[in-house]
Amino acid sequence: MDDAILSTTLRLHAAAGFIALVMAPLAMLVRKGGDWHRRWGKTFFYAMAVVAVTAIVAGILRPNILMGLVALFSFHMVASGYRALYLKRIHQGQRPELTDYVLHGTATLFNGALFLWGVIHLALGHRDSGSIIFTVFGAIGLMMVWGQLRRFFKSNHDKREWFYAHMTGFLGGYIATVSAFSAVNMHMIKPMWLQWLWPTMLGAPLIALWIRYYKQSFAKGKRMHAMTDIRIR
Repeated sequence: MDDAILSTTLRLHAAAGFIALVMAPLAMLVRKGGDWHRRWGKTFFYAMAVVAVTAIVAGILRPNILMGLVALFSFHMVASGYRALYLKRIHQGQRPELTDYVLHGTATLFNGALFLWGVIHLALGHRDSGSIIFTVFGAIGLMMVWGQLRRFFKSNHDKREWFYAHMTGFLGGYIATVSAFSAVNMHMIKPMWLQWLWPTMLGAPLIALWIRYYKQSFAKGKRMHAMTDIRIR
Protein backbone atom coordinates (compact mmCIF):
# COMPACT_ATOMS: atom_id res chain seq x y z
CA MET A 1 0.00 0.00 0.00
CA ASP A 2 2.80 2.42 0.91
CA ASP A 3 4.55 1.70 -2.40
CA ALA A 4 1.36 2.49 -4.33
CA ILE A 5 0.83 5.71 -2.39
CA LEU A 6 4.47 6.71 -2.92
CA SER A 7 4.28 5.96 -6.65
CA THR A 8 1.09 8.03 -7.07
CA THR A 9 2.51 10.84 -4.97
CA LEU A 10 5.70 11.00 -7.02
CA ARG A 11 3.69 11.10 -10.27
CA LEU A 12 1.61 13.99 -8.94
CA HIS A 13 4.78 15.69 -7.74
CA ALA A 14 6.44 15.37 -11.14
CA ALA A 15 3.33 16.55 -13.00
CA ALA A 16 2.86 19.59 -10.73
CA GLY A 17 6.57 20.39 -10.97
CA PHE A 18 6.42 20.30 -14.77
CA ILE A 19 3.39 22.61 -14.77
CA ALA A 20 5.22 25.03 -12.46
CA LEU A 21 8.31 25.00 -14.69
CA VAL A 22 6.17 25.93 -17.72
CA MET A 23 3.75 28.39 -16.12
CA ALA A 24 6.29 30.70 -14.49
CA PRO A 25 8.04 31.70 -17.74
CA LEU A 26 4.65 32.28 -19.39
CA ALA A 27 3.68 34.64 -16.54
CA MET A 28 7.01 36.48 -16.94
CA LEU A 29 6.56 36.99 -20.68
CA VAL A 30 3.12 38.66 -20.63
CA ARG A 31 2.22 42.10 -19.29
CA LYS A 32 2.52 42.22 -15.51
CA GLY A 33 -0.86 42.33 -13.80
CA GLY A 34 -2.78 41.52 -16.97
CA ASP A 35 -5.34 38.73 -17.23
CA TRP A 36 -2.92 36.18 -18.64
CA HIS A 37 -0.23 37.09 -16.12
CA ARG A 38 -2.73 36.45 -13.34
CA ARG A 39 -3.92 33.16 -14.87
CA TRP A 40 -0.42 31.79 -15.40
CA GLY A 41 0.66 33.10 -11.99
CA LYS A 42 -2.23 31.46 -10.14
CA THR A 43 -1.63 28.18 -11.97
CA PHE A 44 2.03 28.37 -10.95
CA PHE A 45 1.07 29.07 -7.33
CA TYR A 46 -1.33 26.13 -7.07
CA ALA A 47 1.10 23.84 -8.87
CA MET A 48 3.74 24.80 -6.31
CA ALA A 49 1.28 24.04 -3.51
CA VAL A 50 0.81 20.53 -4.92
CA VAL A 51 4.59 20.19 -5.28
CA ALA A 52 5.06 21.10 -1.61
CA VAL A 53 2.35 18.75 -0.30
CA THR A 54 3.46 15.78 -2.42
CA ALA A 55 7.12 16.41 -1.54
CA ILE A 56 6.29 16.29 2.16
CA VAL A 57 4.28 13.07 1.76
CA ALA A 58 7.02 11.47 -0.38
CA GLY A 59 9.69 12.70 2.03
CA ILE A 60 7.91 10.92 4.88
CA LEU A 61 7.32 7.69 2.97
CA ARG A 62 10.88 7.36 1.60
CA PRO A 63 12.11 9.00 3.91
CA ASN A 64 13.87 12.02 2.34
CA ILE A 65 14.04 15.04 4.63
CA LEU A 66 15.87 17.17 2.02
CA MET A 67 13.02 16.77 -0.47
CA GLY A 68 10.40 17.89 2.05
CA LEU A 69 12.33 20.83 3.48
CA VAL A 70 13.37 22.22 0.08
CA ALA A 71 9.74 22.00 -1.05
CA LEU A 72 8.66 23.99 2.02
CA PHE A 73 11.47 26.48 1.36
CA SER A 74 10.31 27.04 -2.22
CA PHE A 75 6.61 27.21 -1.32
CA HIS A 76 7.27 29.82 1.35
CA MET A 77 8.85 32.04 -1.29
CA VAL A 78 5.91 31.62 -3.66
CA ALA A 79 3.34 32.06 -0.88
CA SER A 80 5.03 35.25 0.37
CA GLY A 81 5.06 36.57 -3.20
CA TYR A 82 1.36 35.76 -3.51
CA ARG A 83 0.52 37.39 -0.19
CA ALA A 84 2.35 40.55 -1.30
CA LEU A 85 -0.52 41.13 -3.74
CA TYR A 86 -2.88 41.45 -0.76
CA LEU A 87 -0.59 43.83 1.14
CA LYS A 88 -0.31 46.69 -1.34
CA ARG A 89 -1.29 49.38 1.17
CA ILE A 90 1.20 48.83 3.97
CA HIS A 91 2.58 52.29 3.21
CA GLN A 92 -0.92 53.60 4.08
CA GLY A 93 -1.10 51.79 7.40
CA GLN A 94 -2.43 48.39 6.28
CA ARG A 95 -1.48 45.66 8.76
CA PRO A 96 -0.53 42.05 7.98
CA GLU A 97 -3.12 39.38 8.67
CA LEU A 98 -2.85 36.26 10.83
CA THR A 99 -2.10 34.29 7.64
CA ASP A 100 1.08 36.30 7.13
CA TYR A 101 2.34 35.74 10.67
CA VAL A 102 1.64 32.00 10.47
CA LEU A 103 3.34 31.80 7.07
CA HIS A 104 6.51 33.56 8.12
CA GLY A 105 6.58 32.11 11.63
CA THR A 106 6.45 28.58 10.20
CA ALA A 107 9.08 29.51 7.62
CA THR A 108 11.36 30.76 10.40
CA LEU A 109 11.21 27.34 12.06
CA PHE A 110 11.99 25.17 9.04
CA ASN A 111 14.50 27.58 7.49
CA GLY A 112 16.19 27.85 10.86
CA ALA A 113 16.28 24.05 11.04
CA LEU A 114 17.81 23.88 7.56
CA PHE A 115 20.44 26.46 8.41
CA LEU A 116 21.38 25.03 11.80
CA TRP A 117 21.58 21.47 10.44
CA GLY A 118 23.91 22.61 7.68
CA VAL A 119 26.09 24.86 9.86
CA ILE A 120 26.49 22.27 12.61
CA HIS A 121 27.48 19.56 10.14
CA LEU A 122 29.96 21.88 8.43
CA ALA A 123 31.41 22.84 11.83
CA LEU A 124 31.84 19.15 12.63
CA GLY A 125 33.87 18.70 9.46
CA HIS A 126 31.19 17.16 7.26
CA ARG A 127 31.87 18.94 3.95
CA ASP A 128 29.23 16.94 2.08
CA SER A 129 26.82 18.41 -0.46
CA GLY A 130 23.82 18.07 1.85
CA SER A 131 25.42 20.30 4.49
CA ILE A 132 26.24 22.97 1.91
CA ILE A 133 22.76 22.88 0.37
CA PHE A 134 21.03 23.06 3.76
CA THR A 135 23.21 25.97 4.88
CA VAL A 136 22.67 28.02 1.70
CA PHE A 137 18.93 27.41 1.40
CA GLY A 138 18.40 27.95 5.13
CA ALA A 139 20.29 31.24 5.03
CA ILE A 140 18.35 32.45 1.98
CA GLY A 141 15.06 31.44 3.59
CA LEU A 142 15.85 33.25 6.83
CA MET A 143 16.86 36.39 4.92
CA MET A 144 13.57 36.18 3.02
CA VAL A 145 11.62 35.97 6.28
CA TRP A 146 13.59 38.85 7.79
CA GLY A 147 12.96 41.02 4.73
CA GLN A 148 9.22 40.35 4.87
CA LEU A 149 8.89 40.98 8.61
CA ARG A 150 11.00 44.12 8.35
CA ARG A 151 8.66 45.37 5.64
CA PHE A 152 5.70 44.84 7.96
CA PHE A 153 7.07 46.88 10.86
CA LYS A 154 9.40 49.56 9.55
CA SER A 155 8.24 53.16 9.73
CA ASN A 156 9.16 54.39 6.25
CA HIS A 157 7.79 52.58 3.22
CA ASP A 158 8.20 52.63 -0.52
CA LYS A 159 4.68 52.31 -1.91
CA ARG A 160 6.01 49.82 -4.49
CA GLU A 161 7.47 47.43 -1.91
CA TRP A 162 4.68 44.94 -2.54
CA PHE A 163 5.69 44.80 -6.21
CA TYR A 164 9.31 43.97 -5.41
CA ALA A 165 8.21 41.43 -2.77
CA HIS A 166 5.91 39.79 -5.30
CA MET A 167 8.69 39.53 -7.86
CA THR A 168 11.23 38.24 -5.35
CA GLY A 169 8.87 35.61 -3.95
CA PHE A 170 7.63 34.17 -7.22
CA LEU A 171 10.98 34.30 -8.99
CA GLY A 172 12.74 32.86 -5.94
CA GLY A 173 10.23 30.01 -5.84
CA TYR A 174 10.79 29.37 -9.51
CA ILE A 175 14.56 29.22 -8.97
CA ALA A 176 13.97 26.62 -6.24
CA THR A 177 11.81 24.63 -8.68
CA VAL A 178 14.55 24.72 -11.30
CA SER A 179 16.99 23.62 -8.58
CA ALA A 180 14.91 20.54 -7.81
CA PHE A 181 14.57 19.76 -11.54
CA SER A 182 18.32 20.09 -11.94
CA ALA A 183 19.01 17.80 -8.97
CA VAL A 184 16.74 15.10 -10.41
CA ASN A 185 17.75 15.32 -14.07
CA MET A 186 21.17 16.96 -14.44
CA HIS A 187 23.46 14.34 -12.95
CA MET A 188 26.23 15.37 -15.32
CA ILE A 189 26.80 18.43 -13.13
CA LYS A 190 29.32 17.72 -10.41
CA PRO A 191 29.51 17.98 -7.42
CA MET A 192 25.95 17.37 -6.21
CA TRP A 193 25.71 20.71 -4.37
CA LEU A 194 26.27 22.48 -7.68
CA GLN A 195 23.33 20.59 -9.21
CA TRP A 196 21.16 22.25 -6.55
CA LEU A 197 22.77 25.67 -6.32
CA TRP A 198 23.66 26.75 -9.86
CA PRO A 199 20.10 28.12 -10.45
CA THR A 200 20.47 30.28 -7.34
CA MET A 201 23.95 31.43 -8.35
CA LEU A 202 22.60 32.46 -11.74
CA GLY A 203 19.07 33.54 -10.84
CA ALA A 204 19.61 35.62 -7.68
CA PRO A 205 21.72 38.28 -9.47
CA LEU A 206 19.19 38.37 -12.33
CA ILE A 207 16.34 39.03 -9.88
CA ALA A 208 18.37 41.84 -8.29
CA LEU A 209 19.06 43.37 -11.71
CA TRP A 210 15.41 43.12 -12.76
CA ILE A 211 14.23 44.83 -9.57
CA ARG A 212 16.93 47.45 -10.00
CA TYR A 213 15.64 48.10 -13.54
CA TYR A 214 12.15 48.80 -12.20
CA LYS A 215 13.45 50.99 -9.38
CA GLN A 216 15.51 53.06 -11.82
CA SER A 217 12.52 53.36 -14.17
CA PHE A 218 10.32 54.62 -11.33
CA ALA A 219 13.06 57.01 -10.19
CA LYS A 220 13.10 58.50 -13.70
CA GLY A 221 9.40 59.27 -13.42
CA LYS A 222 7.82 56.26 -15.11
CA ARG A 223 4.50 55.44 -13.48
CA MET A 224 3.53 51.99 -12.28
CA HIS A 225 0.42 51.95 -14.46
CA ALA A 226 2.55 52.45 -17.54
CA MET A 227 4.42 49.23 -16.80
CA THR A 228 1.84 47.01 -15.12
CA ASP A 229 -1.91 46.59 -14.69
CA ILE A 230 -2.51 47.35 -11.01
CA ARG A 231 -5.35 45.71 -9.11
CA ILE A 232 -5.83 45.74 -5.36
CA ARG A 233 -7.09 42.14 -5.35
